[in-house]
Amino acid sequence: MDIAGPGLIVVADGRQARLFEERRRGGPLIDITARLGDLSLHGPEASGSRGGAHDRLGPASHTGDGATPQDRREADFIGLVGVRAAEIMRRGGYQDLAMIAAPRALGQLRRVMAQAGVEVAHSESHDRVSESPASLRTRLRELRRGS
Repeated sequence: MDIAGPGLIVVADGRQARLFEERRRGGPLIDITARLGDLSLHGPEASGSRGGAHDRLGPASHTGDGATPQDRREADFIGLVGVRAAEIMRRGGYQDLAMIAAPRALGQLRRVMAQAGVEVAHSESHDRVSESPASLRTRLRELRRGS
């Protein structure tokens, strides 16, 4: 990796995402989240319930084993973030991609990036979407030291 080359940092969970540019390695993080565009899925808010059926003859819950509507909505959101970040990565000439995301979101982002042919240089499985750029910069520095 070229130390002077720009880097892209994706910070996400299942509901919100932030995108930062690092113009030089170790430099300040510049918030470029607006480049992700509109990330709303334009659908009704999803429920956390899987639904169920109840037998009139006694108490029972026959819920499905599949993902809840909320889980599917979060997966769709992370997929959209991943596709758009991969496109920005390719078009922007970035040298490095780092991802910091909640555990499930990180796994989904990794799959999307692999399908898009984008290599992830550093990643952390931790929800830091509400942290300041200075705090994220410090964490990124620690991640780089560890690898």
